[in-house]
Amino acid sequence: MSQKSRKLQRVSKACDFCNRRSIKCSQREDPLGRCQNCADFDVPCTFDRPAKRRGVKAGTQASGRDAQFVRASVNHGIHTAAATVSGGRAYGSSTSRSSYRPSISGDPWSGWSAAEGDDDDGALHNSWKAFAIACDRQIRNLVQVYFEIVYPIFPLFHMPSFIEQVNSKEHLRNQGLFASVMAVCSLVSGRVRDGALYSNRWHREELIDPPSEAFFAAARDSIPRDLVAVKGIDYMRACAILAIASIQNGQIRNMQKYSGLYHTLTSMDGLYDEKLWPKDLSPIETEERRRLFWSIYTLDIYSTIVWGGVIRYREAHSLVRYPSEVDDEFITHHGYGVPPVTPQSNPLPPSNVTVVSRQPMTWLRGWNFTTDLYRILEHVVDGNRRHFSSANGTTQVWPLFNPLSMSEPAVMDQVLTMYSALPSHFRETPPTTGDMSKDLFGFQSANIQATLQLLRMVLLSAEEIGVERK
Repeated sequence: MSQKSRKLQRVSKACDFCNRRSIKCSQREDPLGRCQNCADFDVPCTFDRPAKRRGVKAGTQASGRDAQFVRASVNHGIHTAAATVSGGRAYGSSTSRSSYRPSISGDPWSGWSAAEGDDDDGALHNSWKAFAIACDRQIRNLVQVYFEIVYPIFPLFHMPSFIEQVNSKEHLRNQGLFASVMAVCSLVSGRVRDGALYSNRWHREELIDPPSEAFFAAARDSIPRDLVAVKGIDYMRACAILAIASIQNGQIRNMQKYSGLYHTLTSMDGLYDEKLWPKDLSPIETEERRRLFWSIYTLDIYSTIVWGGVIRYREAHSLVRYPSEVDDEFITHHGYGVPPVTPQSNPLPPSNVTVVSRQPMTWLRGWNFTTDLYRILEHVVDGNRRHFSSANGTTQVWPLFNPLSMSEPAVMDQVLTMYSALPSHFRETPPTTGDMSKDLFGFQSANIQATLQLLRMVLLSAEEIGVERK
């Protein structure tokens, strides 16, 4: 008589944090009973979401998570978008008739162009276009929130022109820009969900529906598979933002994936050398490229320290100036404007930039100083890796070219001298006020302090010193 096979049991359900990010929920011995991911991110490990029956409902067809959400959104979005094209309004916003060209096939989306330059990767999926139109209000709000909680650390867009592009729905006619906008929405929605809002002008519940994952899927599906055909900064920027969003969502392998795509596009496009850039770039485009390059340079150093891996771009291999210390409102397609107040010229020696701001100084002074700290960190990481390189059995050649590494006290003394020379705005961390012109300085000050601590920890880890000092 054959023994009845033992019924396999499902793995217990994931916690709310892991479920929202679609990541594996691994248990660990934690005093608070938290899973591995919740303990790593130091957040409560809860199971508060309502339980749902497993399986497919009767009379429905199984589909992927993204497809289920998009189908529901598109069903509503198609009707809303059709009314918008015919002259109506969708969520309180209008779509220009000039952006629509009638199609003989009757498909209201097939006449829209989504290519960027000479990119021939094809139009955006109709469902994602309908999704974007249906979510127009949320997209515009998320873009505004981006400039409050993300832009101070990752200023990847020129504020006035980017807001104008989104308000005029340029992203519906430009596939690369669409990918960037969806990536921004994914990142901001994820940060809002995790409690990053500090302004009372926004309602959290309105900013997290649709969820971050839906915008992430829209951005992901908008990046052409044939990267050789990709041109322009928008796809590079989309990949960079998706890498940051992956960190926000606790998906480190995705972060490595999109960082790799960004660096691939950077190599093909020549972003690492200003001499390889197009000759007809406007000041806005030039500054956006500089900000993108150095933003992801710092992210690359940070991710290498925290999660391991290799540094993909070295400062010695990069011929890109620091961003000009000019507020966005004074950068136009035709040049750099001058504010009504008398500007201060205080160039940084490495980048030869000029300060132009309504404030006594611009917040980008502190941002560029943080980049200086990451350039120092790059060399500290190199020294740390070389210290243990003898274990891999290879012949050591680096002593032929480099002097002995400086000690931790010597490096920190030099760094603190640089820090003390900064204006007081960047050495004090006031509470957030909701006034962006003031909060930008507070963000820089906090980021400088965090980077100084990271530098000190990496320096100490490279030396054989006592536990008490570490």
